[in-house]
Amino acid sequence: MARFHLAPSIKRQMAKPSRKAAKPRVSTGVCLSLWMVGAGVMVMAEPVWAQARGANPPPVAKPNGPTPVVIPPVSAEPISARLIIRLEQVERQAAELTGRIEVLEAELAKQRESHAQLVRELEAERASKMALATAEPATVETSAPAPAEAPALTAEPAPPPSAEALFNAAQLALQRGDYQTAETNLNTLVSTFPTAPEGIEGRWLLGEARFVQSAWGPAAEAYLSYLDAAPQGRRASESLVRLAGAFGQLGNSKMRCQALAEFRRRTPSPDPTLKARADAEVARSPCPTT
Repeated sequence: MARFHLAPSIKRQMAKPSRKAAKPRVSTGVCLSLWMVGAGVMVMAEPVWAQARGANPPPVAKPNGPTPVVIPPVSAEPISARLIIRLEQVERQAAELTGRIEVLEAELAKQRESHAQLVRELEAERASKMALATAEPATVETSAPAPAEAPALTAEPAPPPSAEALFNAAQLALQRGDYQTAETNLNTLVSTFPTAPEGIEGRWLLGEARFVQSAWGPAAEAYLSYLDAAPQGRRASESLVRLAGAFGQLGNSKMRCQALAEFRRRTPSPDPTLKARADAEVARSPCPTT
């Protein structure tokens, strides 16, 4: 009987698992479940982390309806580049036109100067011929011997040359480079007709004839003589500039600077030729500004 009751209890003990053996199984199942849950969370959270790092931009919500056609904006860079190229072309063309205009103006100025020079030479030649004609002594044609009782014919003295003839002859001699002849005619003109218009301007021309021969002292005297006779004459500004140059060559810087100061006072707006001559004279040596 005892053996009968013991057998079922032993069977129950053998069938019932041990608590110590069940614990490892439960722990393994729990770990596996937690791992699967964590993997799922990581998979679901990956887009969020990528967006936070800036790797994936947020998805753009697609509007309902047909997708609008997006026209990309036209870049302004090619247009600006073409405008710059065109501007450079226009500037280059303008520079070429300016150069051509300057060349034409220079040629026109040369033609005008040549024409004026030719006119002056023709006028001087005509005046020289007139002066020579008036300066030649009158000749009397000889005829057959007159009777003894007839009075002898005498030649009348030739009239002296006019102021205009002397002035024109002096101009022609200067143009030819014959300074001695020009100075002789001018001295005669100034001494014979001191108050005539030709005699007054002849003083300035006499200064020019002496200046080109580097006779600085006599040239300064001639220019001062002109300024005394015509302080407001049309050659006054030129005489002041030439006078400054003559004094500069003589080493008289005080008189030179006074002549330049008087020129600036009298001629605030000189013509380009006279201004260039005055600027060249100023550049040779500075003058005190006070």
